[in-house]
Amino acid sequence: MVENTSTDDTAGAQVLESLLEALAAWPDLGVRARVSIEQWSGLTADEARAYQDVGISAVRSVDGGRAVSDQVRALGRMRYEPSVSTLIGLWEQCPVHPVAVAAAHALFEIGTAGARDTLRKGIHDHEHLGQFMALKVMFTDEGTAWDNVSHLFADECLTAAPGQIAAIQALAFLSPQSFSQSGPEWHSDDLRDLVSRDRRWLDLCVGLRDHEVLGGQAREVLKYADPAVTGPALDAAATVRTTQSRPARQQWRAGDLVARYANGDHQGVWRELGALGHLDGPQRAEAEQVAALTMERVRQNAHSLATALIAHGWPVTLEQALPGPAPDVEDRLRHLEQITGSPAPPALAAYWRIVGTIDLVPRDTWDVPFPSGVPEQLAVADPLEILDLTTAWFSVEEWQDESADLRPEIAGPLELTVAADYLHKANISGGAPYSVWLPHAGADPLVREEEHVLSFTDYLRRAFASKGFLRLDRQDEWVAHGLTRDHLAELTDWLAGVENESKDF
Repeated sequence: MVENTSTDDTAGAQVLESLLEALAAWPDLGVRARVSIEQWSGLTADEARAYQDVGISAVRSVDGGRAVSDQVRALGRMRYEPSVSTLIGLWEQCPVHPVAVAAAHALFEIGTAGARDTLRKGIHDHEHLGQFMALKVMFTDEGTAWDNVSHLFADECLTAAPGQIAAIQALAFLSPQSFSQSGPEWHSDDLRDLVSRDRRWLDLCVGLRDHEVLGGQAREVLKYADPAVTGPALDAAATVRTTQSRPARQQWRAGDLVARYANGDHQGVWRELGALGHLDGPQRAEAEQVAALTMERVRQNAHSLATALIAHGWPVTLEQALPGPAPDVEDRLRHLEQITGSPAPPALAAYWRIVGTIDLVPRDTWDVPFPSGVPEQLAVADPLEILDLTTAWFSVEEWQDESADLRPEIAGPLELTVAADYLHKANISGGAPYSVWLPHAGADPLVREEEHVLSFTDYLRRAFASKGFLRLDRQDEWVAHGLTRDHLAELTDWLAGVENESKDF
């Protein structure tokens, strides 16, 4: 050892030596290499579970994991550069998750070029921490934040999910990370006023405010930026929007779509209606007639399906499944139009007027066993539920409360809940509810947060085609989580016994 080695270097060497001794004493845990979003999406349910099980098994197999994490963090605080190669190995392959997390933060604190390059590569990691650490490096690299991060918003980067996720996470750095009694708190003071200091970020967020995927996060940035800066930019953007010309109106003779629908061209008519981003008066009137014909058939299908399921043992009642339209539906629709500035999309309005509610969720079984012979796994197969407007009105009230003090350009769409997600339907804590965004100037809005990415009418078609269960295509997940092939066969046989034939609509 060199005689003039500093005290810090000596302490760092001792901690690193102790860390290596501790790691050498661990059993062979294998490795858990980091995977990208794209790689993760390509895994089967079995492969994804096996990947997760490696980490769970590793944490359970080692002694002294907390002490090792403490040593890793200590190396970071000391900024002991000779430990970087060891820390990179732990970050990239260690299956003991707390140790890998500590290694990432230690690499950032040490901050050598190699450490930062390693973290920067995590921008498309499947796990959030990899994305977060990559962006933390980018926002603190030499040069301006725009020069270091703006490439994530290039058109070619936003064409697929990995790029969209990276861009969303980057915008999240420009809005509060948490809130305390003293108000919102950012990742750093430098990022708090970045939108005000660099017009390029302001223009980016204003331009993305209506983006299908990034819009919500862009509006969140604008919400907490200085209104003296954002106000003029949003005013100018609103003016541009009002002066933009609409696409040329698709021509058809009045009554053609209704006639075609009545003659059986159900899906063809809805494809044409769905292609219209904005219905003018005559188009809306005809779309409303088509929607009324459609939802009459949906009502008949719902009654037929619910009756068949109940006859075969599905634990709901017909009164629960199909209580009918809410008595105040017309008042609600008028009020909704006043609030959003636009009539409800014809498909939704007709559904609420004619069907009202479909509810096949077996809530009465949440605290009691399933009926004998009825496959309990179907509880997580996403049984069909569409709320009536009165029941969903809490979404309107929440949106009004949240947007009361916001400019319309920042408030964003009203996310109207139409159903719980499939896990909440099974009384399991889950994700965001399925929703539609209003106002919607077309005929048939998208059902959001639901994995099949379908319009409202297509969502109903899928539900009836699968006898009321929208996730029957996820049976590989059930097998990966313990459902046996025999149980799966019983489920298939039970569904085959549900005698029902739905009308096309």
